[in-house]
Amino acid sequence: KSFLGGLNWVFIGVDEAHRLKNDDSLLYKTLIDFKSNHRLLITGTPLQNSLKELWSLLHFIMPEKFSSWEDFEEEHGKGREFGYASLHKELEPFLLRRVKKDVEKSLPAKVEQILRMEMSVLQKQYYKWILTRNYKALSKGSKGSTSGFLNIMMELKKCCNHCYLIKPPDDNEFYNKQEALQHLIRSSGKLILLDKLLIRLRERGNRVLIFSQMVRMLDILAEYLKYRQFPFQRLDGSIKGELRKQALDHFNAEGSEDFCFLLSTRAGGLGINLASADTVVIFDSDWNPQNDLQAQARAHRIGQKKQVNIYRLVTKGSVEEDILERAKKKMVLDHLVIQRMDTTGKTVLHTGSTPSSSTPFNKEELSAILKFGAEELFKEPEGEEEEPQVS
Repeated sequence: KSFLGGLNWVFIGVDEAHRLKNDDSLLYKTLIDFKSNHRLLITGTPLQNSLKELWSLLHFIMPEKFSSWEDFEEEHGKGREFGYASLHKELEPFLLRRVKKDVEKSLPAKVEQILRMEMSVLQKQYYKWILTRNYKALSKGSKGSTSGFLNIMMELKKCCNHCYLIKPPDDNEFYNKQEALQHLIRSSGKLILLDKLLIRLRERGNRVLIFSQMVRMLDILAEYLKYRQFPFQRLDGSIKGELRKQALDHFNAEGSEDFCFLLSTRAGGLGINLASADTVVIFDSDWNPQNDLQAQARAHRIGQKKQVNIYRLVTKGSVEEDILERAKKKMVLDHLVIQRMDTTGKTVLHTGSTPSSSTPFNKEELSAILKFGAEELFKEPEGEEEEPQVS
């Protein structure tokens, strides 16, 4: 900043400009002080969670016109009641939309399916055990601790993914690789379904991207793929530079035998072209639905020749189901404000009532999510198994 910030720039362009959605961030505060005649922001997600994010981008472009968030909120904060008509009109001079179907007329379709599956027997044991162990904290409801709720949430999300994330198997627990593979698969309802899906996709000649938010889950999936002898590449936040490039080049190479690519949702969600794959599996959904959309776009992008099939795995009767429904509501604000504007920048208005947008989860919402499905789970008859021993 000390050197570049002292120059008078004719033009400043910012790619991946959603990184400027927080006007309190160091990046935002640094760049907004740069002197320039013209500014351009390029982003696929100008609005993710709230109007404040959109205002931050507008303030960055024209701080004199969009000087006060409070004034902007007062004028447009209740816009959903009127279809955001006044906001659309104000955005028209500043927003130019380009969508894939306009740039690449022949881009194949993207089809998403939500696959809901039951927990395995062991998962149900662990899930009940986590809820029971935290009964006192959960019973406090909105009076409980946000950080405490989030810790419980993470434990339940790990349980929904795989039992080994709660209690890894002991060394030398299995006699052979086949026994180890079967136990690995049976310890997760998601993996039971994914195993069947991948075998079918392999037979059809499809190529698959598998996204998870948890690096340890990627470790388990890598172990599974090795047991199945499915060739794969992997990319997460720990893989940098040349190794990252090698993995991408190897998967995208003509005639590549790689069947799967394991990616962490956030590390592998931006700036990567994997259009040589035609199938995406979202193993666990992100809190922010825009991150999952960015992940899907690694395959569904210009250059793709096939229809892209997306399979989102969700555990029935768990926190995952409730999180997914709340994430859908987060998309409503983006739809109302951005998606209703056509690619000329003109407003495409619809009449009628609109659902309200979702705000970041408060304590009441976290408490409700944690209790979702618990009553039905505890109604099920108890098995003969002992209480799980978790280290």
